[in-house]
Parts: sequence; C-alpha cells; structure tokens
Amino acid sequence: MRYKHFSILGLAIICLCISCTEEPRNTEPLVDPWLRERTPVNIRLEGQIGAASISDDWKDDSVGSVAVSLITTGLDITKVKVVAVDFKYPNSEFCPKASIAPGSTVDLSSGKTNFTVTAYNGETRTYTLAYERFKDPIEGSYSFTPIAGLLDPKNAPKSGFVIVGGWDGEVVRSTLMDKWWHWDTGYMPTDEDDNILSFRLETADATTGETYGTLVNTPGPDGKYANYLYEGKTDMNGKYRIIPEGKSRWHKDNENYFFLHAWEDINYETPLYTVHLVGAGEQSVAGVSMTVPSMAFVRAHQGPFNVIDWNYPDTRWFTDNVRYTVWLVQKDSDSPLDNHSSYLN
Repeated sequence: MRYKHFSILGLAIICLCISCTEEPRNTEPLVDPWLRERTPVNIRLEGQIGAASISDDWKDDSVGSVAVSLITTGLDITKVKVVAVDFKYPNSEFCPKASIAPGSTVDLSSGKTNFTVTAYNGETRTYTLAYERFKDPIEGSYSFTPIAGLLDPKNAPKSGFVIVGGWDGEVVRSTLMDKWWHWDTGYMPTDEDDNILSFRLETADATTGETYGTLVNTPGPDGKYANYLYEGKTDMNGKYRIIPEGKSRWHKDNENYFFLHAWEDINYETPLYTVHLVGAGEQSVAGVSMTVPSMAFVRAHQGPFNVIDWNYPDTRWFTDNVRYTVWLVQKDSDSPLDNHSSYLN
C-alpha cells in the first residue's frame, strides 16, 4: 500500500509540472493600432464629383483601393491635381503619411495609379486609385426624327415638330407640316430637321450633383435655322423654339428636366425656360396621346388658353392657346460632337 501511495503522489507531481509548463503559441506580438493606422478618410482630386470610395482588402492588409468620379472636360488626365488627402486625426503625432499630397498631381491616363500610405510604425499600404468619367444622361449628340402628319398622314410632309394646343375641351395635336400651306419659303419648320444637337457636360456641383453644360444647335447640311413665321407674318419663334440657335447653356437638377440659358448667362442665373425629356412610346401630352419614336424634347407653355373661336381656325392651336411644343429626336451618341468646342468660339 505504501508503494501504491508513492506512485500516485509521483504521478500527481508530474501532471502538475506539465500543466505549469507554458506552451508555445503561434501569435504575433500586439501592436498599438494607432501605430498601424493607414486608412484615409477622404481623397479629393481636381474635377471630382461626390466622395471617394475608399476600401481596404480584408484578405491583405497591405493593399487598398480608392475610386473617384471625375468630370474630364478640360482636364489634363496625365496631371490631375490632388486637392485633399485627409486622415482621421491629422494633428496627431501618429498620423500616417501619404505619398501624394494636396498640390501634387497624379497620372490617370491608364485609368488608375498607385500611392502609398505609411503608418507611424513603418508599415505600408498601397492603394490603387482609379477613376470613372462622370456623365450626365443628357450628354451626347441628337438628330431629328421626322414623322408623317398626325392629322393628314398620307399627304403631309414629314416633320420633327409636334404642337399641342387649343382651348379646354378642344385640344388638338399635329405636326407643323400637317397644315403645310401656312408656311412659305424662308419660313419652313423643316429647315431645322437636318440639324444636330450637341450637349456637353462642363461642370457639376460637388455637393448637390446639379450639372452644367454647353449646348450647340448646328445648322445642318443646309446651313439653315427655322424661322417660325406663321403665314409669313405671325412670329412664333418665342414659343416654337425649344433649343436656341447656335450656342447656349443648360443645367439640370433632376433626371428628366433641364433648364436652358442664353450663351451670355455664364453663371446660369436666368433660365430661358424648362425642357422635359421623354422617352419612346405612347405619351400623354395635355390629355392627348402621342407616339414618340425614340425620344422628345418637350416645352410646356403657360395659359390661359382662352382664345375661343367657334369657326375653328387653324390659329386656335398654331398661334393661340399653344400648350406644348415638341421636338422629336433620337440620341446618336453618348458623346458630344467632336467639334463641339469650335461652335463655342
């Protein structure tokens, strides 16, 4: 029995010794996270719209990515100026250092570039900085899509201009050429049907997202603009015209409406009028249905629509009670004309 007690006691001592022996662990030494900080909270470049998207790679702590949206009009993409590189606590002695800084430039001609952020303890993270071109949906070039007459589809010459008018209960919609005899040489609405419209984005409000640009209405191959004189004497240019002749300006604050400005209104302070862009298909304008082949620029006019003549002259919607003027167009390119700038000189 004595030997048995000694054996149990020895075994207990051995187990106790084993349990007190520290096992090796495969762990990295703890480092104060302040010393390892390498994440910018803000990156801003020249021409940037909106905030940069900044992310780290959770699989690899040494790399990250930054994505920005830029307006490239007038921008030298090989020398894009850095406006800001901000960190959470810029005045801390532990604030990391970036290889780019406000006032420096980056070359984005390949679509992206790299920069490095170095933590206080010397660890680095390489960020890939990439950009996409900021676009407004309206930017691009457009041509007219003339259609057959709406009142006289068999005989009326094709026209890209639709007008809706009339007093309450007597609303009419037609093309301007449905009553082609009201127009004469030098005053033909179709003079503008071969024109090309070019919208170019120039700038945007980085906070609100409102966009601003220039617009060119080229005279087309025939070199003409329409002069809307009804029967050669009643000037309807003020209501019929949707896109000004030559050069003008535009700005947008939502998806489908935009404001037109005279070229001289360089600060976009005084809109001439508002235009609504509608898509293809059946559209209801002033309570009447109209088929839009591709898309249309629509300008609404203020009433009252109370010029009533029970003799039903064509003037009841051509000159009086004009409710909407519509230019039927199609988008030929998401880019403005290559020679857009030449029309602005």
